[in-house]
Amino acid sequence: MKCFAILLVTVVIGAASEASVRTCEPIKVAMCKNIGYNQTGMPNLARHTLQADADVTLQTFSPLVQYGCSSQLHLFLCAVYVPMCTDKVALPIGPCRGLCESVYSRCYPVLRGFGFPWPAELDCSLFPAENNHEHMCMEGPGERAPPVGVIPDSGLGSPTGRGACRRLIKPNSWVWVRGSGRCAQFCDAEVLWENGERRAAEVWLATWAALSFACTLAAVGAQLACGERGGAGERALVLVALCRCAAAAGWGVRAAAGRAAAGCAKDSTSPARLLLAHDGLANPNCAVVFLLLYYFGLAASVWWVVVAGAWRASVLRPPSGTGRGDHSSLLQLAAWGVPAALAAAVLVTRDVDADELTGTCFVGNQSSKSLLALVIIPEAICLLLGCVFLSSGLRAVLRRPAPVPAPSALLNAPPQPHTDQSVLRLGAFAALYAVPSACILATWVYEYAWRDEWLSTPMPSSEPSTHARPAFWVFLFRIFATQILGVMVAVWIATPRLKALWRRLSGPQKPAASKCPPGPPPTPMTLHCYAAHAHAHTLPRHTHKYATYRPPQQHSYRKPRHYHYSAGETIL
Repeated sequence: MKCFAILLVTVVIGAASEASVRTCEPIKVAMCKNIGYNQTGMPNLARHTLQADADVTLQTFSPLVQYGCSSQLHLFLCAVYVPMCTDKVALPIGPCRGLCESVYSRCYPVLRGFGFPWPAELDCSLFPAENNHEHMCMEGPGERAPPVGVIPDSGLGSPTGRGACRRLIKPNSWVWVRGSGRCAQFCDAEVLWENGERRAAEVWLATWAALSFACTLAAVGAQLACGERGGAGERALVLVALCRCAAAAGWGVRAAAGRAAAGCAKDSTSPARLLLAHDGLANPNCAVVFLLLYYFGLAASVWWVVVAGAWRASVLRPPSGTGRGDHSSLLQLAAWGVPAALAAAVLVTRDVDADELTGTCFVGNQSSKSLLALVIIPEAICLLLGCVFLSSGLRAVLRRPAPVPAPSALLNAPPQPHTDQSVLRLGAFAALYAVPSACILATWVYEYAWRDEWLSTPMPSSEPSTHARPAFWVFLFRIFATQILGVMVAVWIATPRLKALWRRLSGPQKPAASKCPPGPPPTPMTLHCYAAHAHAHTLPRHTHKYATYRPPQQHSYRKPRHYHYSAGETIL
């Protein structure tokens, strides 16, 4: 009984002390007068017990308020340091998390530019997620106009803050990232793909990437060991294999580092929480994988265009010994410089992001605008140029007349242009290479066209099963087509050497016996001459040339005709 009395007295005293602490008082801070409410309670959300202390802290934010980074900054600061108080609610009413995130996304870059950190007492995770009967908070009227440079992007980057994440499928799997101004997905969240699909895609990717890397590395090594230069098309073909080998190495880096180390990044507000990488520069592994995949993949496409162009030039004008390297410097600059410029643009805009299926860093995995501008358009241009070269060369081959045997008077004339086997083989490779490239481009267009529908929240009237989901086989086919390009070019380079090796191992072949036509052998044409005795340099007489048939006992000869020839010879 005595213990119960002591406990009752403690509760009453604590309630009385809390009531005295939460007493509402008029706002005395000049910056927060006429803000929409006139009563506040101390201590505030920053643990200030006096309004004077809160006023001193608010004065430090005056330059930021005058800068105008956010139209809701004034309300947000007053809601934190001078919260609203009413007799009907025991706790002070501060800002909602959405209001904080909206202000943070616009004002933190400004503070960071001047070298100031975001205050710890303004951490958005400290405020209620939404205004309800359990936790009352102020949501704010919203921004009057989006600031310069913040553009909505596929629903993932909207100036409405966390409200954009609520419009996405499975809202609890997303978090609003204040620095980038977009919604980021948790690294282990299953939004579009299930865990089994991820494992299958990773095994599929590792298998084909290893095969592509081994084949292309062997082909490039064999080409370098032989030291054969060949024409411009053959040299460009080797560079295509080299680029595909480097791109396959990028997949190897991703597999060696692991999904979390290569495709995820720590949240700035909560370091213990991993997000799917949306800024590749924050993760070194992610940046390395992006550079290997994007730069060398695009360079391989450009070198394929060079192969198609070299084949067209060989068909229209057979290569000669002069003028081979006239444009080699320009080709090198275009093939290596254009992908480098685009990769630098991606790094500057910080558009490197990881995909949910494999956790591989690329560009456009989370941004439809980046996918269109930096992936689809460059690859479409390369494919279009290559197909134009192929069609032009094929048209020239089909319109070329059949070779006509030269008359005896033109035996010493220069040979007519013809298309040899190596040129035809190069054109066949360029045509076959275009097929997987077109399929890869089609998968990117498919993702660009349907991504918004995949990520949008289904209508309340629709059933969960009817919501659009990406086709798993399309993404598996993209992985296969990307890696089969490397296998294809490696096999194409190694085929002539394999044939030569087989001939060397099989031994020398016996020459085929010539077949004689049926019937008696043709009588050789001979020149029959006989000489006159009057000349020293004469040819012997052949009696069978002009003899007529007589019995063996009788012989008659026609009188020979003498043809006088120079040098004292008489030809009969």
